[in-house]
Amino acid sequence: MKGPDLFAISAFVLLGFTFLIRFINATPLGISVAWRGTGYVIPPEAISVAMATLLCFCATAYSLWMLPFNRGAMLLHFWLTAIGIAVFWFSFLASNSTESRSNIAVWAVFLVPVAVLLTQLIFVWNLFQAIVNMPRPHS
Repeated sequence: MKGPDLFAISAFVLLGFTFLIRFINATPLGISVAWRGTGYVIPPEAISVAMATLLCFCATAYSLWMLPFNRGAMLLHFWLTAIGIAVFWFSFLASNSTESRSNIAVWAVFLVPVAVLLTQLIFVWNLFQAIVNMPRPHS
């Protein structure tokens, strides 16, 4: 399977998960953010749609035929991103638990997105390398 297809299928699965989580989870979970003295709660649906958007953006960029992307870097980028998103959601749902391990899940909810964002540096590097190595038309 091609890299862009993996990203697109993952976005589709993530949006399906977003649809299901509305029926599975009865409690109103979200991530609380304070900004200039006002508190906001970001619902899980918004978080999931943002992640799916990121996956669709990567699928679009990797599908550009004129850029010679490194396949190994593309697959590494995909798997690290997919694993990070899965760990985030497991941690997010486990953080609602009253068990003692829920503290670890709460920390993971905040640290895993940082790791996923750092993983996007692989995409930036791969895109830069593809642009540099792009075949030039002869003049």
